[in-house]
Amino acid sequence: MGTRKGTATTKADLVRLDSVSMDEDDEILPDFEAEDEAGRKVWVTAVLERTAVIEPAPGEPKVLVNRRRLFVNPRDLRVRHLASKEAARRGREAARQLRLQEQHSSAA
Repeated sequence: MGTRKGTATTKADLVRLDSVSMDEDDEILPDFEAEDEAGRKVWVTAVLERTAVIEPAPGEPKVLVNRRRLFVNPRDLRVRHLASKEAARRGREAARQLRLQEQHSSAA
């Protein structure tokens, strides 16, 4: 199948996808190469909390796989920092309170 990136990785560079350490507010961005347990190259199209969506070969149906069954070179991963979950919760709560205040003032 050939690599899609053109970078040569050795087996020693690979770690289990579920062991990649990140901050709680970070997420791994999709579209990178990985290896399955049999050593076959696969393309990761989505990374979820405990699983990943892979394309075993170009054009083949996508498959859901547990992250511990995939091996990646951590240097190939792109990570995005998410807004704090707590800050998002506070924002939703503030918006809810504002809606309640507007409802009360329009009803008066």
